[in-house]
Amino acid sequence: MPSTMVAQEKRRALRLNIIEGAFAVASDNLAGPYLTLFAISLGATPSQIGMLSAFPSLLGNILQIPFGVLTEKIRDRRYLCIIGGFLSRTSWLLVGFLPFLLPPEKRIAFVILLASLRIVAANMGSLAWTSLQAGLVPRQIRGKYYANRNVVLNLCALLATFAAGYFLEMQFPTNYHILFIGAAILGVISTVLFVVIPFPPVESKKPEPGQTTKAQLKAFRQLARGNQNYMNYVWSAIVWSFGVSFAASLNAVHFVHNLGGNDGTWALVTAASLASTILCQRYWGRLSDKFGPKNIMVVSGFFISLLPILWFLAPVSWFAIIISFINGFVWGGYNLAAFNLILEITPDENRPLYIGTINTFTGLASAVGPALGGFAAEIIGLRPVFLISAVLQFAGLAMFRRGVNDTGYQKPTRHDFLPIFRRSTKMMHRS
Repeated sequence: MPSTMVAQEKRRALRLNIIEGAFAVASDNLAGPYLTLFAISLGATPSQIGMLSAFPSLLGNILQIPFGVLTEKIRDRRYLCIIGGFLSRTSWLLVGFLPFLLPPEKRIAFVILLASLRIVAANMGSLAWTSLQAGLVPRQIRGKYYANRNVVLNLCALLATFAAGYFLEMQFPTNYHILFIGAAILGVISTVLFVVIPFPPVESKKPEPGQTTKAQLKAFRQLARGNQNYMNYVWSAIVWSFGVSFAASLNAVHFVHNLGGNDGTWALVTAASLASTILCQRYWGRLSDKFGPKNIMVVSGFFISLLPILWFLAPVSWFAIIISFINGFVWGGYNLAAFNLILEITPDENRPLYIGTINTFTGLASAVGPALGGFAAEIIGLRPVFLISAVLQFAGLAMFRRGVNDTGYQKPTRHDFLPIFRRSTKMMHRS
């Protein structure tokens, strides 16, 4: 095939990859952030809200290692993404309508069940998607390409959030019916677009003759234990994830019950986080390239650990918009750096299993966290739960800073994180 045709096909695939992601993110953000509020409208208690966050996380992440093994063996990894994506996004129709066919006392349990199955389907293709992206996007343009893709996706998420805020002002349950139908339609469009993306074939790893899945996992476990940097990261991530999830699912409950907020205003809170995430992409990207992912995770993680304290101190509902803006900014840096760090501390071989193992253990922590946090909120109140969450996050961050090595990068000063100081330094060097 002539090189010009190959280049045109590659550009077409990269454009479709962005468009598909835009519809997928719009689908997720039209419904996902408001599932907690939907459950509250159905009469859910704080402990049930905790379980609504815990059970989907538990089921979705406990299957990460089996999904990793399946990803390594399946011939065409696109099937996992197509099936999982279609099931997870069309399941919004079930979440939005089926509970009303049941007695009121059974509705919350049914919503929790459907939400759990939805996350299982969504996670089915997550590891396969990562490997497909690695083959689609050339290494030399990945940084710029994904930065631009993230901007487009976050803009679409922001538009979906504004649309959700408008519909949420309607009468219950019509408002949520519209949101869930819209999310399903956008999700189907995303799946159709994914089918037509010309992904390069990914060769599945052929197991050694006579090697069973059990033997493969045993060999991987020995390799993983020998990677001390990786193991330290796993342990610190478990504590960190537990601390974050301990109170995160209760933000909306606190917003409605204690701060007097409503569903429509919560859409503005979500929009503030998305807007700041868009604005911070170039800022964190430059710092990460210069100072390395660990340093960025330590700095951004410090401010993330302060967020529960801000929720504890929040006096009125509009203050949540400020917290959410800060949340989007610092989490934007943390997530960007965390992805790069995982790529650095995991070898190319068996990477789906390495990442699947991290997701499994952090997923278990993220499942236990909101369940215990929800029960704690009913016993000691919502505000003390935020303080406990902050302490746990600082503990996980300290373990990460002490145990994970990130060599080859210079250590930043506080002035490096302030653009005005960086510009002044450059001017002094030029003069």
